[in-house]
Amino acid sequence: MTHPKPSLTRTLVFALTSALTAGNCLAADELPPALQASVSSLGQLNGQALACKQMALSTRLRDILIHDAPKERAVGEAFEQATQEAYLAQGQAGKACPDSKSLAGRVDAVAVELRRAVGQAH
Repeated sequence: MTHPKPSLTRTLVFALTSALTAGNCLAADELPPALQASVSSLGQLNGQALACKQMALSTRLRDILIHDAPKERAVGEAFEQATQEAYLAQGQAGKACPDSKSLAGRVDAVAVELRRAVGQAH
């Protein structure tokens, strides 16, 4: 019996989640509110980008999270949960995908929010 190859997206999300959850840190409900909100927003955008097959934006979102967010379990869990919820919601709602330009603008805004929240948290 052969096993199907895991998708690149699933592999990348697993690797990111594993890297972010490796530490022994705060639970998701213990993140400062501004950090929780910005990480959740990143995850929501990531889920939407994945559902809309905008892989370059998904990669950019993960890069923002990896480079700018604290390396804490709670951050990875919040991002993963928001990603899954948004991915499912986009598929179930059957609504049209936003164009890449408007989605990229939202990514830029959330990246600024994340950097501001990280500065406040430390």
